[in-house]
Amino acid sequence: MSRFRRMAHNVASSYVSLIAASVFSLATVPLALHYLGAESGRFALWLLMSAITGYMSLIDLGMSASVARLLIDFKDRRDDGEYGSLIKTGWLVLLVQAAIILVAGLGLAPVLAWVLKIDPGLRTEFIGLMGWQSASLALLFVLRIFSHVLNAHQRGDISNYGQVFGFGLNFLLMWLFFRAGHGVFSLAWATILTNLYGGLVCLGAVWRLQLLPVRSGWGRVSGARFRELFRYGQDTFLVALGAQLIVASQILIIQRTLGSVSATLWGVGTRTFTLVSQLIWRISDTAAPAFSEMIVRNEREKLQTRFRESVILTGSLSGFFAVGFALCNSTFVSVWTHGTIVWPRINDVGLAAWLMVTSVLRCHNLLILYTKQIGFMRYVFFLEGLLFVAAASLTAKTGGFLAIISCSIACSCLFSGAYGIWRASRYLGKTAGELVFGWQRLMGRTILLSVPVALGTWFLARQFESPTLQLGIGTVTYGALGLGIFLRFGLPQNVRHELSHRAPLVFQPLLGWIRA
Repeated sequence: MSRFRRMAHNVASSYVSLIAASVFSLATVPLALHYLGAESGRFALWLLMSAITGYMSLIDLGMSASVARLLIDFKDRRDDGEYGSLIKTGWLVLLVQAAIILVAGLGLAPVLAWVLKIDPGLRTEFIGLMGWQSASLALLFVLRIFSHVLNAHQRGDISNYGQVFGFGLNFLLMWLFFRAGHGVFSLAWATILTNLYGGLVCLGAVWRLQLLPVRSGWGRVSGARFRELFRYGQDTFLVALGAQLIVASQILIIQRTLGSVSATLWGVGTRTFTLVSQLIWRISDTAAPAFSEMIVRNEREKLQTRFRESVILTGSLSGFFAVGFALCNSTFVSVWTHGTIVWPRINDVGLAAWLMVTSVLRCHNLLILYTKQIGFMRYVFFLEGLLFVAAASLTAKTGGFLAIISCSIACSCLFSGAYGIWRASRYLGKTAGELVFGWQRLMGRTILLSVPVALGTWFLARQFESPTLQLGIGTVTYGALGLGIFLRFGLPQNVRHELSHRAPLVFQPLLGWIRA
């Protein structure tokens, strides 16, 4: 299978997985609200645990990203000992980190309960939940090496399809545990069993596809390989830490400054924002193995062409979704929670702007990671994260959610955004102006054409009193018209032609009109 078809298959399967993740994420909120209650504080614990788990994952120190990237350097020579040595060394590192996560999670739980001002009546449950979540994350680290091997060989589709069934299994187990009266611990126990299932799926796929070295080609655990992993890993760790502070610390800041009720409101109101972000970011994330392979094989011209197309596609897609998000999210939250959560629409406008900024800037920053020449970017992200946490903490009480969102946008543009565009322009031999204005011209056109459609749809939906009917009209009307705008006016001409020609035969008549 050609690289393009493999990449297209990976992207398509990642969207199937994302749809399943979206359904799972949206379905678990009313399930948890039903069994935990919005006012008990336990639902807020459930939301907080997701953010805390993200920070605990940073114990990885960038080594997982390092293993995943460096495997691509050696995968074409899998039996010479270097490839096997990297797998063994990387796996040993992951095992040690799993042990650290387990110990740290158990030891830090009481401290976190005090720092986050958890209600005294819930601290015992919080500490216990931290322990189980730590065990779940440790198990994920132990089994992660097999998904890295699959991704290095551009077989992420297998992991994606495994995740689809995993989400169904997770929801079923969570519901059974809730029914049995295990409360907030249902989250952790269901996740442990699902992580075990996912790891075994990847192990079976690696074994069946014979992606491991022959018996004589494994090599040894190597200090040289570890140093290579660590050098790249320490750079990606600082980048990941900064990104985590920027993207996932909002709910922690809100919990500390505004309380658990506001944390619950933020967690519910931004749930679809997280899902839409993941949907857009899947393009650049899924392309990582292919772009890294082009860099390893010195296919600079092909890399430049494909990277430009992915940036333009990401920008236009983020514009399409951002306008739709601002139109529908507030109504969706009302319908989704049966009116128990009221989410102001003005927050959605700010989140829509943040969505577009982060989606485009993410592409340029990821390119720097693919090259392994991270340089000063390791400090840029970390400084940006620290500044955001400080600014958001100071403005949260007076400016509320909108102030936090504004701090996120400003920090991203001034730090990682500006630096990433500058580095990408130098690597690609383009001007920064071309990357910002030239490549995003179609994104601007998509937004300009989509906004009037969204406003007309909003006016039409307002004629009906039922929020469910308003949501249905908004989603269907804008979804159809906005998607048409994106496909016809948001993509470069060569991408439109390639899409219409390479699409499955059943879709080609439908896509034929976008070639014009």
